Amino acid sequence: MGSVRRSAWLTAAVALVLHLLGHAGVLPLGFPEAWMMVALATLTSVLGYRWVLPLTAGASLLDALLSTGQSLLELTALYAVSSLLAAWLGARLRHAFRERKRASHLLNLLIRAQKELSGLDSRGEVLEALPAILEAYGQGNVSVWEPSPAGEGFVRVAASRSFPQDYRTIPEHGVVGRAFAQRRSVHVTDVASESDYVPVPGRPARCELALPLVEQTEAVAVLNLEYPEPLGEEALQALLEFAEGVSRRLSRLVERTELSLLENLNRTMYSAESLPGLGERVLALLGQVLDFDSGALVRQEGSRLRAVTFWGDVHPQERALLEEGIPFGQGLAWGVHRTGQPVFNDKYATDERGLQTLKDAGVQALVLHPIPLPGSARVRFMLGFQSRRQRHWRQSEKELLARACRAVGLALEGMLERQHTQTLLELQQTVLELSPEAAYHRILQTAVAMVPGAEAGTLMARQGEVFVFRAVHGFSLEDLHGVEFSLSQQQAWHGDLESWERGLPRVRSSAIVESSLESGLTEGKVRDARVREIQANLHLPIRYGGEVLALLNLDNLHDPLAFDQDSLRAAQLFAPAVATLLHDLRYRQRLEEAALTDVLTGLLNRRAFDLRLSEELERARRYAYPVSLLVMDLSGFKAINDRLGHEQGDRALQAVAQALRQQRRNGDSLYRWGGDEFAAILPHADLEGAVAAGTRYHRAIGALEVGGMRLGVNIGASCFPTDTEDSESLLRLADNRMYQAKSRGMPLSAG
Repeated sequence: MGSVRRSAWLTAAVALVLHLLGHAGVLPLGFPEAWMMVALATLTSVLGYRWVLPLTAGASLLDALLSTGQSLLELTALYAVSSLLAAWLGARLRHAFRERKRASHLLNLLIRAQKELSGLDSRGEVLEALPAILEAYGQGNVSVWEPSPAGEGFVRVAASRSFPQDYRTIPEHGVVGRAFAQRRSVHVTDVASESDYVPVPGRPARCELALPLVEQTEAVAVLNLEYPEPLGEEALQALLEFAEGVSRRLSRLVERTELSLLENLNRTMYSAESLPGLGERVLALLGQVLDFDSGALVRQEGSRLRAVTFWGDVHPQERALLEEGIPFGQGLAWGVHRTGQPVFNDKYATDERGLQTLKDAGVQALVLHPIPLPGSARVRFMLGFQSRRQRHWRQSEKELLARACRAVGLALEGMLERQHTQTLLELQQTVLELSPEAAYHRILQTAVAMVPGAEAGTLMARQGEVFVFRAVHGFSLEDLHGVEFSLSQQQAWHGDLESWERGLPRVRSSAIVESSLESGLTEGKVRDARVREIQANLHLPIRYGGEVLALLNLDNLHDPLAFDQDSLRAAQLFAPAVATLLHDLRYRQRLEEAALTDVLTGLLNRRAFDLRLSEELERARRYAYPVSLLVMDLSGFKAINDRLGHEQGDRALQAVAQALRQQRRNGDSLYRWGGDEFAAILPHADLEGAVAAGTRYHRAIGALEVGGMRLGVNIGASCFPTDTEDSESLLRLADNRMYQAKSRGMPLSAG
C-alpha cells in the first residue's frame, strides 16, 4: 500500500506541474484544469474521502490565485465532484482488493486445512481441530456445537482460544439451532437485526455464519463463525465449501469405522466356539465403538428374556435380573420382541415403561436392538447396551448397529445349527446311559430348550393302539397319569392328515381348549393339565419305519405367536434323531449301531467316520504310524437312479457296499457318507498303500452292472502325516483330489 501511495503522489505532482505550465502559457495544453482534476482524482482515489475537502479547497484557491477566469465556486464544484467520484471508485477498488486478498488467504488456509483433516481418525479429533484451523483467518469467534445429550440446546465441543471458556451451552432456538434443524447454512449479515442471535459475552460481532456438519445424511454438529465485519462473497463461498469438505471427511470416517467394525466383527465371530464366546466378542467390539458402559446378549427362553453373556461394567442388580430373566411382558425388551423394532431410549430414568431395577442401577440411556435370524420373523435374540449418562443417538450409529446385528444374525444362525447338531449328538450319547423314564425326560427337556418359543411340553409314547404320557415339562405328570389317547384322537388333535403322515409339525394358537375337548380330554383333565393356560402349541408326530412312535407337544403359556418358522425347522431337525432314539430305547446295543451305521448299505456312516478318524489320528500320533484316507464318489449312479428308479438305485448302492467289503483289508474301515459318496480309513497305510487300495476298489466297482448299466468311481487319497497332520485338512485334501480325478477323467488322484 505504501508503494501505491508513493505512485499516487508522483502522478499528482506531474499533473500539478503540467497544470502550472499550462496556466503560465509555457505548454499549450488547452484545458489546464484537467490536469488538476487528474491530480485530485489520483490522490483522493488512494487517500480516501477524508482528503477530498482539503485537496479540493487547496486546488480551488490555487486556480483562483492563477486567475483562470472561472469563479471559485465553479472550480470548487468541479474539483469536488471529480474528487468524490475518484474517492468512491478508489474505495470500491480497495475493498475488492482486500476481499480478494482475504478470500485468497482463506482459500489457501482451507486447502491446507483439508490436508490436516485428512490425517485425523475420529469425529472428535476433526471437530476439535476446526477452531484452531479457522482462527488463523481472522479475529472472529470460532466454535463447534453438538446437540446436548439431554436434548436441550447445544453443548460446545471446541472453540478458538479467544472464546470465553465458561460459555459452554447455548439454547436450541438460536442461529446454530436453526442451521442444525434445517441442515443448511445460515448467514446473518447484521446480527443486530437477528432476533435469534445469541451474543457471546465480551465478544461483539457484526455477522454470524452457522455451518451444519453432516455425516452421510444427518447433521451431527454446527461450525459457528462470528466476525466483526461482513463476509465477502468469495470468502463466504470458500467457507461453505470448507464445511462441505469437513462433512465429506466425517462421512468417510463413518464409512471407514463401519467397514472396519464389520470386518473385525466377522473375523472374531466366526472364530468363536460357543454362543457366550460369540456374544462377548460382539458386545466388546460394538460397546467400545459406540461408547457404552455395559451390555448383554439376550435370548428368549420361553417366558423369560435371559442374558447369554455380559460385557463391561454391569451393575450387580442388573446382572441378577438378566440371569434370572425378564418376565414376559415387562420392560421395553418384550416390546422389541413383539414388534421387531429397536428401541433407542435416552431418558430411561424417567420412562414409565422402564424396569425399576435398571433405574436403580443408574441406567440413563438404553438401546435394545433385535438380531434378525434368517427365515424367522420372531425376535429370539437382541443386543442391549446401557449408559449411565445421557446421550444423543445419531442416525449413523443406528444404521451401524442395524448392519452389525444383521451380520451377528448370520453368525448366530451358523452357531445355532452347530449347537443343535451338537445337542442332538450329546442327546444320542447320554440317552444310552439313562433309564427309559429318564431318557424320555431328557428328550423332552432337550426339545423345550432347542425349539424357539417353547417353555413347557409333554412327550407321549405309543403303547399298542394308544398314546400315554411318559414325560412332562412345566406340568405335573401325576395330573396326567392314566390319560390315554387313541390314534384317531391324536390325528384329530393334529388336524392335518397329510402332515401327520409325513411327520411334519403343526402349530396352533387359538381354539386350543375346544380342540382338546374334541380330542377326548375331559373338563377335569383340561383343568388339571392347565390346558387353558396354553397360548400356543406345537404338535410333532415322531415317525419311524412308517408309523408314529411318539407325540411331542411343545407349549407356550404367554404368547400366542411364540412359534415361528424357526420353531418348525428346529422341530423337524429334532424329529429324525429322536425317532431313532425312541425306536431303540429298549435296545441299547441297537441304538449305538443305528447311530453309527447306514441303514441301506450296512456300512458305517458319516458320524462314525468323524469319530473314527479323530481317534485313529490320535493313535497314529502316539505310536507314529501313517494313516491314509480315501474319498470316493460314484459315477453313473445318477443315470441308474433316474432311468431305473430309486429301488434299483438302492440296489446299486448295496452292491457297491458289498464290493468294497470284499476288497477291504483287515483293519480298514468303510463308510457311506450319504448319497453316492463313500470313504475308507486305512491305518498303517502310506500314500502308496492308499493308491493300491484305491485301485482295488476302483476295479471292483467298475465290474458292477445294474439293469444293464455300469458303475464307476472317482477316488481322492491323502495321507497322515505326509500330506497334513490334522483331520480337517486331511479330509479336505482327499476331497479336493477326488474332484481333480473327476475333472481329469482319472480313476484316482493322490497328489
